[in-house]
Amino acid sequence: MRLGVLLPHRGVILQSARRPPVEDCWTIARLCDDAGMDVWVGDSVVAKPRLEPLTTLAYVAAMTKRARLGTAILLPALRQPTVLAHQLANLDQISQGRLVLGLGVGWGMPAIVREWEACGQSHKRRVKDLEEHMAVWRMLWSGKPVSYEGNGFKLTEHTIGPLPWNEAGPPLLVTAGNRGEMIPAQIERVGKFGDGVITTYVNEDDIRQLRVVCSEAMAKHERARPDFPMCVYTTIRMENDVSKAEALTNAFLEKYYGGGVNFRGMMGLGPASAVIDVLKRYEAAGVTDLCIRLVGDDQVAQLQQFIAEVLPAMNKKNSGLY
Repeated sequence: MRLGVLLPHRGVILQSARRPPVEDCWTIARLCDDAGMDVWVGDSVVAKPRLEPLTTLAYVAAMTKRARLGTAILLPALRQPTVLAHQLANLDQISQGRLVLGLGVGWGMPAIVREWEACGQSHKRRVKDLEEHMAVWRMLWSGKPVSYEGNGFKLTEHTIGPLPWNEAGPPLLVTAGNRGEMIPAQIERVGKFGDGVITTYVNEDDIRQLRVVCSEAMAKHERARPDFPMCVYTTIRMENDVSKAEALTNAFLEKYYGGGVNFRGMMGLGPASAVIDVLKRYEAAGVTDLCIRLVGDDQVAQLQQFIAEVLPAMNKKNSGLY
């Protein structure tokens, strides 16, 4: 199981929008790269403001050598697909194939609906738009001229350059099973478009069930890949006092999301032994990648403690790419 850390690119904005302590992000990126861990970013423009994900990853690509650069998650439907296909291919090229794309459509909370409006996009169309993005990206990333008319755009024998580093392009991990909800349309989307799955707020039973139904969906679409990657986005706070870890985490997540989110599933809250136990349970359930969100304003110190006390106990398989 590969381990990676979500950059605190929202956390630093919560501290200051005018002068965010962005050096924390770069320190964490370097620490992850040195430790053989991956680097992840989330996405939001106005609902949950943060450093913009793709330009942030481009900067991180220049300061790292081996960390994969992941999105957990990117919201493609906020953007124009041709332009985004170009940006993603460029980022994959300059990072020499280290890009991994966790993709989703966002939640239905009022703030998210207003975010789509702010970006000039239709929240009601977001699922169709995500699927169109994935289809168009793969056509453009093939290097062949593309003619296609989509939602508000038209391609006429167009190509882009650069192409992604690898012929298949960056792996597309499609959201499904969040909070243990096995929604048929999400599973079908994985089957049609996904190279793997990204999910959050899940337990061991959810993970095992999700692997089964997604494997069946891929096989149904003649894309069988029983060993497909499954990434779980989870939360960790290291404290000797478990109750303190839980209190800090609840307060942090309420501020992070602005309320309205059901924080179920497994989290690593407490001393190193408790965190190790949770990570090993994830691994045993079939998770291939963990995107770890650290809690608090002291995330550099949290990561240093994680690297010193937790990482040596994990059976890391952090060599190679998908």
